[in-house]
Amino acid sequence: NYVVVLVLDSGGGGGIHRPVTLVETKHIDDLLKSPFFGKPALKSADWVKDAIIYEVYLRSFSKQGNFAGLERRIPELKSLGVTVLWLMPIHPVGKTNRKGTLGSPYAVQDYYGINSEFGTLQDFKRLLNAVHKNGIKLIIDLVANHTSWDSKLITEHPDWFTRNEKGTIVAPNADWTDVADLDYSKPGLRHYMLEMMLYWVRDVSIDGFRCDMAELVPIDFWEEARATMNKIKPVMMLAEGSIPEHHMKAFDLTSSWNVYNVLDPVINGKKPATVFDELLKAESLQFPTGALRMRFNTSHDKNAWDAPAVEKFGMQGLKLSAVLVNTLPGVPLIYTAEEVANNKKLSLYEKVDVNWNASHDMEELYQTLFLLRRAHKALSRGEMIKIQSDHDAEVYAFFRIAGKDKVFTVLNFSREARTTTLTIPMARLFAGEKRTFMQDIFTRERIEVGAKSPDSLAVSLEPQEYRVYVFGK
Repeated sequence: NYVVVLVLDSGGGGGIHRPVTLVETKHIDDLLKSPFFGKPALKSADWVKDAIIYEVYLRSFSKQGNFAGLERRIPELKSLGVTVLWLMPIHPVGKTNRKGTLGSPYAVQDYYGINSEFGTLQDFKRLLNAVHKNGIKLIIDLVANHTSWDSKLITEHPDWFTRNEKGTIVAPNADWTDVADLDYSKPGLRHYMLEMMLYWVRDVSIDGFRCDMAELVPIDFWEEARATMNKIKPVMMLAEGSIPEHHMKAFDLTSSWNVYNVLDPVINGKKPATVFDELLKAESLQFPTGALRMRFNTSHDKNAWDAPAVEKFGMQGLKLSAVLVNTLPGVPLIYTAEEVANNKKLSLYEKVDVNWNASHDMEELYQTLFLLRRAHKALSRGEMIKIQSDHDAEVYAFFRIAGKDKVFTVLNFSREARTTTLTIPMARLFAGEKRTFMQDIFTRERIEVGAKSPDSLAVSLEPQEYRVYVFGK
């Protein structure tokens, strides 16, 4: 007899970082439960819980491709509804083994330095001041696992790098030829990296870090860094990976690769929409209580190495994915130029200009969704209640509820029109409310509901159409 096992890695770019174990179980929940199930996640600041994150790739964000080009457009991002800017690495890029013309921003030469492409430290501080004046927070990408081959650290402290059996410094893996792997068993490296993080938070006044390949750096380093930064001010710590343990003492947010990885097959009819239920159930059993997941429909890696989101999902599918990631539990992310449905791959090694005059359908959609999130705590704090339909494989519906605040999302993933009957526990959801109205924020359709309304509600949806209802008199 043979047992065939398929292991799906949804942990991000670091890959499978621990042994995979096969165990016998009679109950799938017991198999999925991690040691962190039921334990409280690290407590995050309110601005972190309520965040709407915009990932900025400086080379493509403006014609100038620098801090000044971003600074001029801060009012646009504020108007869009963004509350946190995540800047991809701003440090000098290595020249040795460089990929492409400009090199990857993730091949960092000097953690204290500024990439001259983008400006000077003073230019960055001016940008940061403008961001803060507009009520927005700013975090920067921290590449703590590796440096460029001509980095300041490799020159001054070659003993801080990982070596093979021949004593040669090595890359983290065979594909990452432009970077050298750091060795966190060295106390000097840990002290250096911690002081560097404190410099950016304490002296420059950034608001936190997005940590590249966080799962490849020892967790006790992150926990020490977080505890030390907490003494300065509340920060946001966002991990690229999806490790439940990161939420205990180090990170506010981990990246929701699990949801991203099924968007394409669901939108293109290769998987049923019920797969979202399976993923969220597994997530609830694996992650600490209150863990924040960053939801997204593309990122710098997926745009550059896979395909632009609009090509991957189609325009209507792109809109569906945006509505989903902005109404599921978690914190939403929008990548550079997604508000104009960018159809170009933004190379990490070159400067690629964006057509900012493209269709603004997506800009209006994102602006509406971000305004909705800011107006309704149900989306940033509320529980999720799945609603069954008679087309569950194609129609995905759920409530988000916080106290009396409710938001109701219905998405038709089918490429055909569907009239579906939704089974809504009216007495439970509208206890004490004899009569209220739910109104779709897009079509303005109004439906009267209440505690005594029938539990069956018919909704007609065009192919890949969506509704998001809010409630009131």
